[in-house]
Amino acid sequence: MIEIAHARRRSPASPEAFHARWIDLATHPEWAKGMEFLRLDEPFRIGARGVLRVRGGHEAPFVVTACVPGRVYADTTVLDDAELTVHHEALPAEGGGSDVVLRAWLTGPRAEAYATQMGTDVQESLDRDLAALATLLEVA
Repeated sequence: MIEIAHARRRSPASPEAFHARWIDLATHPEWAKGMEFLRLDEPFRIGARGVLRVRGGHEAPFVVTACVPGRVYADTTVLDDAELTVHHEALPAEGGGSDVVLRAWLTGPRAEAYATQMGTDVQESLDRDLAALATLLEVA
C-alpha cells in the first residue's frame, strides 16, 4: 500500500452531514469538481459496483469498500494493474462538529508508477474537495 494523499479538517458540520453527502454519489460533482460522475450499477451497499469518470478522463469501474453509517465511506477504483482507494472518515469533534480525514492509497503491481503519475493531482483534489464540501455543509 502506498498512501498518496491525506487531507484533514475540523468543521462545525456534523459527521452525519458529511457521510450523507459521501454516500449520495450522484451529488459528488457538486463539490468534487474533478469528478464528472459516479454511478452505481446496483443498490448502495458495501461491495456495490459502478463506474466513475474524472473530468477529461475515461470511465473506470469502482466498488464501495467501506460504509459505517454516519462516519465512514470508501470506494476503490480499479486501474490497470492497480487499485486506488479513497477513504473518507468524519468523527465527532470535541465541542461539536466533526474532525474529517480523507486518505487515498494505491495497491497492486503498478501502484508505484501510478503514485508518481497521479499523487500530486490526488492530493490537490482531496484538499479542494474537502474544502468545498465543508463550505457547502457549513452554510446549509
